[in-house]
Amino acid sequence: MTDPHDADALSAVVDSALERALLESADARRYFALAGAVERAREDTGDPQSDPLTAALVCTVAVSALESESPVPTWSPPDARNELVAAGAVRASERFDVAPERVAARAGVPLSDLRTRLAEERTEP
Repeated sequence: MTDPHDADALSAVVDSALERALLESADARRYFALAGAVERAREDTGDPQSDPLTAALVCTVAVSALESESPVPTWSPPDARNELVAAGAVRASERFDVAPERVAARAGVPLSDLRTRLAEERTEP
């Protein structure tokens, strides 16, 4: 069965960002946050499909917003950027065959939090 998002421009951006987050040695949290921001934008629009222009505009806004925040990798206290990092980590765990421990370590997210979020995702309709 194919993922319905495979042909979607936003999904391509999310997948590319997550691949960089999992493979690059620097800026992993920034890539997780970008993926999380794009996923949230998709949820907010309610449209699971996007064209390349929409994807470009969403990514431009997301990158601009993420660059305006401090890149310090801290988890506490929770803030919007950390939520985006966690959303990206959840997507990486669901999309790729990678151990949750590795995703949590790369994202700087507590493993217990990632597992809780994954369990919540599986129980949502």
